Amino acid sequence: MILKTLEMENIRSYEGQKVVFPLGTTLFEGDIGSGKSTILNAIEFALFGLGSQRGGSLLRLGTKNGSTTLTFEVDEREYKIHRSLIRKDKSIVQGNDGYIETDGKRLSLSATELKERILDILNFNEPPDPKAQSVIYRYAVFTPQEEMKEILIQDPDKRLQTLRKAFGIEDYKIASENAQNTARAIRQQAKFFEGQISDLGEKEDLLKKMKADIVKSNELLTNLRKKETALDKRFSIAKEQLDKLQEERLKTEGIKAQIPGYQREIKEKTERIGRLNKDNDGLNSKISENKPTIDGLAELKRPIDKSRIELDADLKKAREKEKELRRDYAQIDVKLNDYVSVEEKGMCPTCDRPADPKEFKLKINEKTKAREELSGLIKGQEDLVKELDELKSKLRDYEDVQKELKRLNEQITEWEERTKKNKEEIDKLGGEVEEANRKLAASITAEKDYEALSRKIGALEKERNGIDEELRSVRKDINTNVGSITTLQENVNTLEDEILRKKEQKMKRNKLIDYQVWLSEYFVPTLDVIERHVMISINQSFNLQFRRCFGTLIEDPDLEVKIDEDFTPIVEREGYDQDLVSLSGGEKTSVALAYRLALNTVVQKVSTGMKSNLLILDEPTDGFSKEQLFKMRDILADLTCPQVIIVSHERELESFADHVLRVEKKEGISEIQIT
Repeated sequence: MILKTLEMENIRSYEGQKVVFPLGTTLFEGDIGSGKSTILNAIEFALFGLGSQRGGSLLRLGTKNGSTTLTFEVDEREYKIHRSLIRKDKSIVQGNDGYIETDGKRLSLSATELKERILDILNFNEPPDPKAQSVIYRYAVFTPQEEMKEILIQDPDKRLQTLRKAFGIEDYKIASENAQNTARAIRQQAKFFEGQISDLGEKEDLLKKMKADIVKSNELLTNLRKKETALDKRFSIAKEQLDKLQEERLKTEGIKAQIPGYQREIKEKTERIGRLNKDNDGLNSKISENKPTIDGLAELKRPIDKSRIELDADLKKAREKEKELRRDYAQIDVKLNDYVSVEEKGMCPTCDRPADPKEFKLKINEKTKAREELSGLIKGQEDLVKELDELKSKLRDYEDVQKELKRLNEQITEWEERTKKNKEEIDKLGGEVEEANRKLAASITAEKDYEALSRKIGALEKERNGIDEELRSVRKDINTNVGSITTLQENVNTLEDEILRKKEQKMKRNKLIDYQVWLSEYFVPTLDVIERHVMISINQSFNLQFRRCFGTLIEDPDLEVKIDEDFTPIVEREGYDQDLVSLSGGEKTSVALAYRLALNTVVQKVSTGMKSNLLILDEPTDGFSKEQLFKMRDILADLTCPQVIIVSHERELESFADHVLRVEKKEGISEIQIT
């Protein structure tokens, strides 16, 4: 994009002004507050609308209407865009007369439509939200210097996401995500079919089995009906014989009924006595085994009289004291290094003025002695922390032992009480067993005369019951088989239809799996590899430009910069990483400017929408020394942008610019003069 002209009407301090932007480097120079930055804000408003700005920050005070008309060129094609501001009640909104003109044709559009059209012309891949700034424009074309410093320290993921858009490679990620989503959807559908056909083999086997079962069931039904007739006859004979012996059976029934009860009672109580004796043996064994352990634990002594809370408090104080000593040590060490630097170089590191090294000799000795004393104190404090840690560990072990001792004593008491209760129950059960034996002997004696009769009745009754049970089972099997044959035939018909449907689903599932495998294992990995190689190439080019530009601005061999794989700037001083916030003002500005220029240079190379690019620098030298200001000449000479616009109050930059426009404000009105 190349800017041609900008017309402003009632925009901030401008009543009516037309600005012509030539190719090359143009400097807008003027005092602070003269209206220089207004030109840049008007350009951004013309392109993208208010975004996050308030209309009141652009419309001139006391006026009802204002407008900007920007003419620019992209790929040798000229465009003109117009936007306006209208004061309504207490608010200021964009007017409805916005338009974009190209090839002599004017198209009236809403604020959202204008932004969408501009993003399409510039090939900026971002949503056309009229209430949001163009992030790519703020990254790659125009970023106020203070805002660029914020970009450097923002969240790496958020910055990388925006850089993908600026580099024009976000389509790889979008395509990969879309392919993965499609593959997941296909996989879900395939899983659905997988679940539907998972039992296809079982269904086919079941169908074969069901047809065979129908044949077997018919054969079985014939045999069951023959067996039913024979059992009916046997049951009638057994019933007649049993009725004759029933009266005699009643005489011995009462005696016989009592014997099993006595036997069961004797058996159950004898077994209970055995279990109780076995339980007591086990409990006595456990008591004997745990006694030595309890005696040993009881002899352990408390390692210290203090509680764990008191020890923790002492340990916390000791550690805080150690940290305090280390901070003092670090402060003395920094000061000592400054004194040594003065002694070696004869220059004050703070004000860069000559200093007499002899004056710092005594200070160096004093600081060296103080550092050695602190080193000894730190060692003593470290030993104290270690000693308190060991005491804390021993106290914890002692408390754990006391808990275990308490638990064991309680367990022993419980076992002794159980042993006592078991003994009392054993004595009681012994008496009850003796009484049951006496009653059983009496019942057996009374039953001896009827044993033969009881055995005969029992055998006949068993035979009759067996016949009856077998007869009921046969009749049940007959009914079951009749119903089973009918159900089996119905199920065969249903199952044949279900198997046919599942085979059709299996064919669909196989096709879906082929599609999903191609997307997941071939298409998506290929996109990832392409994107990774593109990003590595861009990162290397970006890093080279970033380091080169920073090296031009800061000639300090101990201070170097680079970017990591997420395009996060890394600053190293004497081989150690240094936080950006700890840099001086000039160093921060140098890092931000170098990052800004490297970004613009790389975007020109890789972004199809930025081939004919421009660069806008707003107060890029804030905090620079005179020497760094003159190094801007080398920076500007290396730029490949056909159009560079600089806004600054530094007059030293005039000698570097191809065109200098002086911005002056008189009686609240800004004007631009060509010098």
